Amino acid sequence: MLSPALEGVFANAAAPQKAALILLVATLPGMLIAATLAVRGGRGAEAWRRTVADLRTAGPAVGLLVASLNGFHMGETIARLPFDPTLKQVAPGIFEISVFVSLGAAVGLLAQVAHTAIGLLARRRQTL
Repeated sequence: MLSPALEGVFANAAAPQKAALILLVATLPGMLIAATLAVRGGRGAEAWRRTVADLRTAGPAVGLLVASLNGFHMGETIARLPFDPTLKQVAPGIFEISVFVSLGAAVGLLAQVAHTAIGLLARRRQTL
């Protein structure tokens, strides 16, 4: 079960951020499927291997891009307010930024592990 703060990130996110969250979360199991298809070999295996390889940088890039845009928007909003917001008012934005950075990093790390495993299994298959 997710903490209320993490549940609130998705519930309060704007539509583009929700789409990015869904994309990053769906990428995690999707990458395992892609890695499995790449390891099996056969038709399309090379395309799946490239997909996993590309996610090593694409996942973190998406997470960082959305997080930085959220941070910029949050800062811009705070600057326009006629009062000083409290930390409790700013906390949801900080949570959202950290979720995007963390999810992007998780996608990149999992992609690196999957890509390494694909390479090791391919080399092992060649030596047998």
